[in-house]
Amino acid sequence: MKKYTVKPNEDLGSIAKKFWLPSWKYLYELNKDVIGDNPDLLKEGTKLQIPQWDSTSGDEKIKEKNAEPFEYCNGLRYAYPWVPFSFSIADEKGDKIPDFDKERELLVWNYKTKQTILKDKIKVSDSFEKLLPMSDDIIVGIDGFPMERNGKRHFHPNDDFNEGQR
Repeated sequence: MKKYTVKPNEDLGSIAKKFWLPSWKYLYELNKDVIGDNPDLLKEGTKLQIPQWDSTSGDEKIKEKNAEPFEYCNGLRYAYPWVPFSFSIADEKGDKIPDFDKERELLVWNYKTKQTILKDKIKVSDSFEKLLPMSDDIIVGIDGFPMERNGKRHFHPNDDFNEGQR
């Protein structure tokens, strides 16, 4: 990853634009440990990690189909494999769920590879907003609280949940 030092009067949005990132949120998540809990309090001199995307990734697969990558993508390069993912813990009516008073483990994981992407704690009053890898194999699971979002089942690997029901 490339390193960048914050200059006077810069914010995460202006830095994200400088490096062609579609959102300041990914930059914040990547550098939260040096920025702190408030992205608006970015200090001059802070050293940020800037993601560097491999712009040739996937070109070989397109060429295998006897197509030119540049023409195949209408001259555009796809370079951002992360998507926003958010939810709040509530029932269908928007009310708090009564048996969710204690903090529970939240795990973002790849159910096929069993790789953990993010591990955190969540309680009923929390909302979840993160940038996650774009993949149909990514699951956001809360221990003891299987849920559905946009027609997709999400569950924690500790839960006794049949993968076939996914």
